[in-house]
Amino acid sequence: MDSPANAAVPETTRPRRNVRPWALLVLGVLVSLGISYAAYTLAGYSWSQVVDYKSPFTSMPTDTFTGKRPPLSIAVPDATPRRVVLVLIDGLTDAASRTMPSINALRKRGNDVALTVPQPSLSYPTWTTILTGAPPNVSGVTTNWYEKRVAVESLFDVAAGSGRSLVVAGPTDLDTLFGVSTVATATALTDWPEGGYITNTIVDDAIRLADENSADFVFALFPDVDEAGHSAGAASTEYADVVAKVDADLARLIGALDDGDTVFVVLPDHGHIATGGHGGWEDTVIHTSATFAGPGVKSGTSAVLLQDVAPTIAVLAGLQAPQYAAGLASDAILADTNGRSKDADFVRAIGFDLAYARTLNGQDAIKDIASLASAADLTKVTADAEAARLKADRADRLPMALGLALAALAILAVIGVASWRALVAALAGSATYFAVYNALFFLVHHFAWSLSAFNEESHVQAFFNGRMIEAVIAGLIGCLVAGDIYLLFRPEAKGTRDGFTAGWLSLGAATALAIQALLGLQVAWFLWQWGAQTVWRLPDLRWGFKYDLDLIQMTALAGVALLGPVLTYLIGRFHPRMVKS
Repeated sequence: MDSPANAAVPETTRPRRNVRPWALLVLGVLVSLGISYAAYTLAGYSWSQVVDYKSPFTSMPTDTFTGKRPPLSIAVPDATPRRVVLVLIDGLTDAASRTMPSINALRKRGNDVALTVPQPSLSYPTWTTILTGAPPNVSGVTTNWYEKRVAVESLFDVAAGSGRSLVVAGPTDLDTLFGVSTVATATALTDWPEGGYITNTIVDDAIRLADENSADFVFALFPDVDEAGHSAGAASTEYADVVAKVDADLARLIGALDDGDTVFVVLPDHGHIATGGHGGWEDTVIHTSATFAGPGVKSGTSAVLLQDVAPTIAVLAGLQAPQYAAGLASDAILADTNGRSKDADFVRAIGFDLAYARTLNGQDAIKDIASLASAADLTKVTADAEAARLKADRADRLPMALGLALAALAILAVIGVASWRALVAALAGSATYFAVYNALFFLVHHFAWSLSAFNEESHVQAFFNGRMIEAVIAGLIGCLVAGDIYLLFRPEAKGTRDGFTAGWLSLGAATALAIQALLGLQVAWFLWQWGAQTVWRLPDLRWGFKYDLDLIQMTALAGVALLGPVLTYLIGRFHPRMVKS
């Protein structure tokens, strides 16, 4: 007979191992990893949608889109063909421009124009808007990674096609974007500087080419101010010193070309934040100024959009405006209509705006338009078309967004059903996560939801990597707080030594999931408002930047799902309340 010690324990009295907590732990970690992978994939897709955006407005022949116009070789009736000197000073802030005697002298005899720059306020998109009148959603130029000829007509094309002598001096990027070496009468193109100063050379080239070719249209792009902004910031002494050097060179250019019959237009493409950088929506970046001076220019002040610059210059020069210009020649800048030039631009703008509305919403979008007699009428056509399309898009996206939001809420509900204490603790950990992450982002780094945070495109990867590391740090701190909060709701301390190992491990995974669920609610809102796919317009880039950061955080939280359970386990084992006397 077996001794009592060796006797078999009856099946009915043998303790059964509870696998449910372990199953929930494994499920929670797997779900969190799946969310991280989905967020990573969606972030890459959404980023590519903006970078590789294909404009629907340039996908058809121009004459089909806007209708035919008189050939460029036919002069605009009664127009005076004035010479234009257009100078683009990359990265010049409005405040800095007002320290430049050369520009202030032009302001005194011309028009001081307040400019508003579209998003994104990057160089290639804004150069394109200045020279074509087409904002990024029309031109398709959305970043500085654009590496081909711009698909819409530019002032260069119009001037050359109209038989004007066109000379261009500036960086080689102008050839990449606008094909100036094949369009212009003469060019002098220089590689973008890296620590050097080339504005003086560009001015020398512009003066020489203008003289040698009896130029009717002179374009010069000065890159050095932008370089100083990126390297030292717009509030730096270095930036001010470069602005002073550019001012002296600009004065030389104006002095050499000012014959009393020349129109001068001097403007930046964007400004800079104090610490260096642009691309975002900051006031010093998107609110800049232009100066128009010369025959046909009204003295005083005005305010226009960047897309109005090209049509206004065209009227002053007696040219037709680029066909895809979304803007309109400004009455506040023009002292006269230059023959039929202003009328020709208005007719062109009517064709563009009707085509724009038709492309967005179909032929029915314009069937009830009775007349278009003013700039305000044209603005209303495009605004109504965009509002109608956006409303329809949001209605289409609503079920998907609601589905994502419900999935996020379902994750929180499952945590609560498994353990209401765990849910409360995970939400407390989530609140800690957001407090820590946002304190690092806004207070320590002084970032904003803005592309200007990158300073340069080469910093993008490092920027996002830094935010991922901080998301993991904030998430682990959240797990520590969740462990402490969980204990507050336990009248009796039950730790890993008491058979609750799986529960304590699960608390770390639950905290990571709760944070992802709350970020997921924010992502769902953005997808309803703007969508992941960029079809006809860019999203609001302030919210778009936040959306990318939300997805980056959700990706990084995979690390918290794996490491957080270790921390909560250690709390369950070594917290003072768990130590047995």
